[in-house]
Amino acid sequence: MDRRSMQILELDKIIAMLREKCATSMGRERADALFPRTDREEVLDLHAQTREAVELLGKETPPLSGLTDIGPEISRAGKGGTLDGVQLHRVALFLRGSMQLKRFLDAKAPPESWLFLAAQGLAELPKLEAQLRQAVDGEGNVLDSASAELRNLRRKLEAARGRLRERLDAMIKSPALQKYLQEPLVTQRNGRYCLPVKSEWRAQVPGVVHDQSASGATLFIEPMAAVELSNEITRLEKMEQAEVERILRELSQQVGSHSQELETALAAVADIDFVLARARLAVDMKATGPEIRGDNRLRLAQARHPLLPAGEAVPVTVVLGGDYNVLVITGPNTGGKTVTLRTVGLLCLMAQCGLWLPVAEGSFVPVYDNIFADIGDEQSIEQSLSTFSGHMKNIIAILAGATGNSLVLLDELGAGTDPAEGAALAIAVLNQLKTTGASVLATTHYSELKAYAWTEPGVQNASMEFDVETLRPTYRLIIGAPGKSNAFEIALRLGLDRGVVERAKTLLHSDVLRTEDVLASLEAQRRQTERELARAREEREQAEALRQNYEQQLARLEQKQERLWQKAVEESNELLRRTRLQAEELLAELRAAEAQNVNIDDLARRVREGLKPLPGPGLPKVADGSPPDPGDLKPGQSVRVLSLDKTGTFVARSGDEAIVQVGIMKVNVKFEDLRLVSAPARPEPDKVSGRVDTGIASISPQIDLRGKLVDEACLELDRYLDAALLAGLSQVHIIHGKGTGALGRGIREFLRTHSAVADFRYGSAGEGGSGVTVATIKSQ
Repeated sequence: MDRRSMQILELDKIIAMLREKCATSMGRERADALFPRTDREEVLDLHAQTREAVELLGKETPPLSGLTDIGPEISRAGKGGTLDGVQLHRVALFLRGSMQLKRFLDAKAPPESWLFLAAQGLAELPKLEAQLRQAVDGEGNVLDSASAELRNLRRKLEAARGRLRERLDAMIKSPALQKYLQEPLVTQRNGRYCLPVKSEWRAQVPGVVHDQSASGATLFIEPMAAVELSNEITRLEKMEQAEVERILRELSQQVGSHSQELETALAAVADIDFVLARARLAVDMKATGPEIRGDNRLRLAQARHPLLPAGEAVPVTVVLGGDYNVLVITGPNTGGKTVTLRTVGLLCLMAQCGLWLPVAEGSFVPVYDNIFADIGDEQSIEQSLSTFSGHMKNIIAILAGATGNSLVLLDELGAGTDPAEGAALAIAVLNQLKTTGASVLATTHYSELKAYAWTEPGVQNASMEFDVETLRPTYRLIIGAPGKSNAFEIALRLGLDRGVVERAKTLLHSDVLRTEDVLASLEAQRRQTERELARAREEREQAEALRQNYEQQLARLEQKQERLWQKAVEESNELLRRTRLQAEELLAELRAAEAQNVNIDDLARRVREGLKPLPGPGLPKVADGSPPDPGDLKPGQSVRVLSLDKTGTFVARSGDEAIVQVGIMKVNVKFEDLRLVSAPARPEPDKVSGRVDTGIASISPQIDLRGKLVDEACLELDRYLDAALLAGLSQVHIIHGKGTGALGRGIREFLRTHSAVADFRYGSAGEGGSGVTVATIKSQ
């Protein structure tokens, strides 16, 4: 890969951004060594790694703390050298971080993924890590816990120093000795404890002189009474130092014995950190992974230059390959032609480095064997090169090195010399590169190159859009149409006198004017086509919105139909429930009649009347009497229930419904379903009524529903509650047991809506706990 072109396209700045995303110095070293790959399989592997890391970062952040570069420590220990406490602590930190990262990736990375396999190279040496942390602290000091011998020696040292301090403190506090001292304190000289003695009293304080002050007025004397203790301390300190060195030596040997594992772990940390850094950069850039193609086709959709602020960069879409391999870009100065070249070149380099690109989905790039760029002013006074000479020197090198799998970026091709000769030379260069098969993006202002691109197969025109109304570039790339330089318009916008501009227009050759007029006409047609396309797109969106609106209305109608059907089903179920209750009542009367020898024919007639079909919707049932006024109804007043075709007694009002006692059952009905009757409803003068009344009077204050299904239990409970209300019970106990709790929940849901129940609760400890529900009956 051409290094000069990489520098021109500023790949080094992308690498600098990548270094900042690395968490370890090893990862930064990998970033510094980053170089575009030219093998497609390698590029595919790099992008697979980046994709894995992006997916992982989208879920959790891998732990990377403590992973410092311990390469020098591993090398020294591996050669038999001894590490100091600080170095051993660094190794301990690395081992802890390595184990944490390995366990994280083992748990979070998919099996057989690159991250999972890379984690297998991380070191997991918990025993060695524990020994190191037990032996040294963060400052590199060897701890007492490193060995029992070291702990014992340090205790002896502390005791000896304590005795020495006590003896010396006693001496400086002695009235007899204080007059000989310069100051009443203990100091150290050459590691020995001394007293500051006035030089004239040297003979009065026997001991060893270790030092004197600069003036000679003070001698630092170790008293003879302290020499023996000081010697003992010195001996213990040497033993302590020897034990410390032994500990460091043994720990270093253990580190050295694992040097190969640690080197492998160090490389794995570097690789993992580098891949995670590529993922972090992709996330920050809001980048996507492009498809890596095996041919020379390129498509960068909505591409942004990664070094420009995201809010300022205008996205461009560049397509190259297929019908054409050479794209000639024209347009005004400051219109974005050069930025487009730099964007394409830099993004292709990034893709071949395994980095994601700030492009839209659907982008793809090939793998080039080389990327050449001739961008910028190559003028050099030191090398005696003019602008033209500098460009020619680069182009000569490009023509010599370009192949059918190269990307060539040429800015202002043929500039810096006579326009006619420059244009001819530019066409010849493009022809040579086209014959080679290279992919080429070239910018120019020459009309001859526009005509060449218009007529030459495999070459396409493109232009940077310019808004003639605002006289400003839009920075949009339009492929398929050449552009005008708009030099006169830009000059006017910058303040050049209009008379000078008009004079310049008269000096243009007529062919040039005709060409510019044709280009202006094409640009106008393109804008008109874009407006019509936008209008058609808007109309299609409106039609789509209308279709969605109709679909939503249809869905709402279907939902309404479903609700109506559900309501009909519920009403049918309620009617069925009432019918079942009526049948239960009649069956109870039938059984009682059989037991008491009641006239069966008369009872059968009543049963047939009770079970006759309800009136259909087209044939309403008409009853005697007039509709009741809810405000005039009194408890005990006789009414007829049309839906049941039964006469009952009005009990009370519940909202917009009436509570009516029909036989032994109490039902809630709408006032519209009632008709007043002239005489109060009385029980039939037979033995069945007497039996029911007797049953109500003797009703039990508890009911056992254990073993029943919820629907069956609720049906029986409904009858029981009505009877309890008529019997005047204030509280009843409902036994449902604990079990799975389904029966208890169903009963409590039923009680919550029952009109006869004022409140309910679980039983107390003496009442059966959660296996019993105690219900309070409303007073009549």
